[in-house]
Amino acid sequence: MNAPEIMPSSLLDISQFAARRARLGQRLIAAGGGVAIIPTAPERPRNRDTEFPYRHDSYFYYLTGFREPESVLVLIAGDKVAGTPVNTVRSVLFCRAKHEEREIWDGFRYGPDGARETFGFNEAFSIEELNTKLPDLIGNQPALWYSLGHDSLWDNRIVEALNTVRANSRSGVRTPADVRDVRVHLDEMRLFKDANEIATMRQAAEISG
Repeated sequence: MNAPEIMPSSLLDISQFAARRARLGQRLIAAGGGVAIIPTAPERPRNRDTEFPYRHDSYFYYLTGFREPESVLVLIAGDKVAGTPVNTVRSVLFCRAKHEEREIWDGFRYGPDGARETFGFNEAFSIEELNTKLPDLIGNQPALWYSLGHDSLWDNRIVEALNTVRANSRSGVRTPADVRDVRVHLDEMRLFKDANEIATMRQAAEISG
């Protein structure tokens, strides 16, 4: 059992995460566009009924500010929806549904609606809908941006989604022509620290000193 933990969003500058998503999206558009899939880290079991204290994936947190497990960011770069410009960047979060009984044991959950409103995503859905929606999000995209080889379970999940898209090719749905490593752009972005990151580093140095 993990102790309940509430991370007040008021302690975070949420706009910095939205700005990073926008910057990454523009980088992907410049490289031809596509859809990026960035999952957070899984929970790790310590024994039969407890887990180690949870630590989110750094890439995922860098773009979302969201600390809950069982979460995935889908970033659609170059999306054209209802006549919007082709350089639109759309962010979709999949996360755990609200569940008051589980929150007693596992801690506070924002739920899709709360996460969307608090963290500024365009859309948010329950993680249980991911397998159903992922092929639709991947389909007809020029490229899939994903950290292939980082997590074998996620690699299998991505392959299954791609195979589902391929199975629908007769209905006119196209499979992404390329699978590219989204970390190429994220690593370069993270080399250059913004004001919030510099302030956090200085605070950590002061505490350590």
